Amino acid sequence: MLLACGPATQSDPAFWVPYGEDGGGGSAASDAASSTGTGAGGAGGTGGMASPGGALEYRFTTVSLDGEYAPKNIGAVWITDAQDTFVKTLEVWAAKRVEHLVRWGAASGTNVVDAVTGATRKSHVEHVSTWNGTDTAGLVVPDGAYRVHVEFTEWNSSDSGEAPGPWTAVDFVKSADAQETTLPDEPAFIGRHLSWTP
Repeated sequence: MLLACGPATQSDPAFWVPYGEDGGGGSAASDAASSTGTGAGGAGGTGGMASPGGALEYRFTTVSLDGEYAPKNIGAVWITDAQDTFVKTLEVWAAKRVEHLVRWGAASGTNVVDAVTGATRKSHVEHVSTWNGTDTAGLVVPDGAYRVHVEFTEWNSSDSGEAPGPWTAVDFVKSADAQETTLPDEPAFIGRHLSWTP
């Protein structure tokens, strides 16, 4: 008997990157794996194949601001166009407390299509988020100016009287030209490096 088997699809449970329960119970290895944005189905990773939409890589490390739950933190990385219209979420580490990511929630409506998702981080780590130049429908977006945003919080940012968590945004141009930028450190974000490969 001959059996045919096609590639994994989004409807295949093995396609999705697993993550642990909120509360930071995962291992350091699984935390690092889900923060890299290289898992199957995550952040538009190209799996070693050239992407027709190009490839963005954004590296950064979050820094504790001694919030109520520090060093535990939740966060999100997403792409908008130059007019701040939502394009795609790349990474979310907040299995249960997403309502406290107020900027990401307002921008995306909590859309996590094709994003790397994971539990609350037990500590601040380096993140490597990638984007293959597509939107949530999987369509390659036109060349032009885009922005990558990062937000995290160590407190209940959606509660009355609580400030939103720190955030940062970096502009880049999706084009036929490669781009590589090392960005200055900020109080809540260090080691920031962005590269675009057409």
